[in-house]
Amino acid sequence: MNARSGTRVPCDLLITVVSVDSPCAFSESCHVILVNPNGCAARISRAVAVGTMVRLQGLPVPEPVIARVTACINLGKGENLWLMGLAIDEPGNVWGLDDVPADWRE
Repeated sequence: MNARSGTRVPCDLLITVVSVDSPCAFSESCHVILVNPNGCAARISRAVAVGTMVRLQGLPVPEPVIARVTACINLGKGENLWLMGLAIDEPGNVWGLDDVPADWRE
């Protein structure tokens, strides 16, 4: 499966993103709005550098979920809101969805 495969599914999850890169240490709540088995799109109140490695906390899975920031786009001039793309290290349904699209199981 390539990095962009898997049907994107709208969702509403509040999680915490914690940097694992010590030079840019932060912990920030964010709102996940779109998921697939390879990652997600989330709204966050700060810019995060592309390539930053983060841990996703508050997901309904027991193991830690590590992701890399693939994009971070300001949602409007004067807005303190960014749309952040995240690619997870170990693809899967870490989002806790009961009914997933067929292409998530391939």
